[in-house]
Amino acid sequence: MPKTIFGTTEKSNFILNMKKSTVRKWVAGLLCACVIVPLLGGIFITAVPGTSALLGAFLYATGFSCILFYIVLLLRKDIRVKDYPCFYLIFALAALAFASYYRVVLNSGGDQEMINTALLGENGRYEGFLALIAYFGIFLLAAAVMRRSSVKVIFDILVGAGIVQGVVAVLQHIPWDFPSDFRKLPALILLKDVHLSSGLSDNPIFYGSFLTLVTAVAAAGAMYEKNIVRARVYGVSAVFFFLTGLFTSSVVPLIGIGTAYVVLAVIEFTAGKGGTSFEGGVLTSSRKRFAALLIGTAAVLGLVLALQGVWLRDKAIAYTDCFYRLYITGGPSPVNYDSLWKIGAERSFMMIKAHPILGVGPDLMAKYQIGIEDLIVDSIDRSYNEYLYIAATRGIPALAVYLALLAASFVRLFKDVREFASDREIWFRPALLAAVTAYSVQAFFSASAVTVAPFFWLLLGISWSKFTEDTKIKA
Repeated sequence: MPKTIFGTTEKSNFILNMKKSTVRKWVAGLLCACVIVPLLGGIFITAVPGTSALLGAFLYATGFSCILFYIVLLLRKDIRVKDYPCFYLIFALAALAFASYYRVVLNSGGDQEMINTALLGENGRYEGFLALIAYFGIFLLAAAVMRRSSVKVIFDILVGAGIVQGVVAVLQHIPWDFPSDFRKLPALILLKDVHLSSGLSDNPIFYGSFLTLVTAVAAAGAMYEKNIVRARVYGVSAVFFFLTGLFTSSVVPLIGIGTAYVVLAVIEFTAGKGGTSFEGGVLTSSRKRFAALLIGTAAVLGLVLALQGVWLRDKAIAYTDCFYRLYITGGPSPVNYDSLWKIGAERSFMMIKAHPILGVGPDLMAKYQIGIEDLIVDSIDRSYNEYLYIAATRGIPALAVYLALLAASFVRLFKDVREFASDREIWFRPALLAAVTAYSVQAFFSASAVTVAPFFWLLLGISWSKFTEDTKIKA
């Protein structure tokens, strides 16, 4: 009998009766859209001034589409909740996010601006309750990806998106009039005029987080992909991404990319005695390819140090972003020499102490500080430590569930990497481990953003996927 909903016609329920081969394509297509749509949105917002308010719209278009199709998969019984324990953790995160938002609704005293911010996010950030639900939707559908070949396609598109953003980052770094909000940082916090790159990520620090993800994927592909053309494109891209990371003047890409390389090195020298061997090309083993990556990265670093130097100015970037560009916080003090992360930690612990269970509300860090006279000066809208930020805005229980999700994901990824030792075709497994680990490390120095977080939740979700062999799937 054809499947229907509520006794409606079979024709109106064509999705429920699609062939599994078609379902596989829909899942892969939607996940690819999760990369392509934000990229196109970023290009549009960068090219057309005054359109940054659409940042959230591009996320909702993909995130909520993923939720709807995930429900279809459940109705079709292509997936079962009991087979994916991550579902319960995601559901808990969503419930806690809603509780945090609803606490704001109940305690705002009718302040519509506070309620709207908790729902839609702060002006220029747009990472409120709805954005969090969109992230979770992307994660769930990514966990349901059905074919290994789909993952490679997603990786190709993700690396392609990195190349596009890298080209934009280079153009932003050249001293001419290409659109950029970080061409001249205010003299109050930065005396030297520089041209910082932010790609299409809206902020040099956020761009560093994006580079962490795409470099981990590109480096793993360069090391283990048998297709020589793809491996070379990935390898050159990984070095190129590191180059543009140096143009951000942020410590984030250095930490993130460095961590990715360390993880890949550990995998290479523990998941097989001789690494992976290849028949064609000059670099005939994964270790030779990895050495070439390190040499290329070192050469780029030496060249940039010789020609322009590298200055790390994360505090200046953060204040330029939240105060001088978005005007959503109080001004910075010219005599406060504390690091960005110390200031962020101090502000976060104040909020955690005041609201330990549900936090101050999604994306309400800036408004909380502005509402207290003693905290206006040196206020920032992010902790620049994602873990403290979750606890401050959504509560300690939300942080505990998030850490549980990460821990469970790492258990799966380590298990999958052990399988990689005997099946070198599944190199996307070490790529995922490197990307998730590197992002989790750099998260101590960065913040989640709607321009980057969807890619992280996509990769984290794929780490939970259970691939059914194509021969076992009926067309």
